Amino acid sequence: MKPSCIILAGPNGSGKSSIYEKLQPPGRFINADNIASSLNPSLPVNIKRVRAGRATVSLIDQMISSKDSFVFETTLSSSHSIDTMQKAKRAGFHVGLIYVILYRAEQNIERVRFRVKNGGHDIPTVDIIRRYKKSLDNLPKAVALSDEGVVIDNSEREPLFLAEFRRDGQITHKHIATDGETELHMRLNTIITNA
Repeated sequence: MKPSCIILAGPNGSGKSSIYEKLQPPGRFINADNIASSLNPSLPVNIKRVRAGRATVSLIDQMISSKDSFVFETTLSSSHSIDTMQKAKRAGFHVGLIYVILYRAEQNIERVRFRVKNGGHDIPTVDIIRRYKKSLDNLPKAVALSDEGVVIDNSEREPLFLAEFRRDGQITHKHIATDGETELHMRLNTIITNA
């Protein structure tokens, strides 16, 4: 059986960690935020983020080298996640994608503010907006690299599973509005259908 690399992706504040808890995908969970929170609390936040980022990259490389299954949480807003998927594929991994998004970036901003009020980590608003756009821009590449995946709209109280797809391009489940009801759902439909 092939080892698996599952990318748990979506903009900041989309609820990726909550979805992880619900789905419990197989493999070691690698999350830079968790690594950062385990570092010395007296370190400045920017130092912790850099160290956590380096530790995350190193841990992912170790998992790929040892052919151990892992789940990697990311905003999908940089080329690193796409590079990781390509590297895992070349190493013989089964690559999965769990993509979690909210209807508007403003919802992500609100959720991050709520998280901060409850003791969680902050993300600057400008970064949330930039990453929301970049994440959606990178989604077609991630879908194309995935052997299978699911797209989840987490805007409401309960997550809405919009689509499940397999490498052969077959959409095994689709619940995406196509009547112009929501611009986001139409964009996601196009991405999944054309990947």
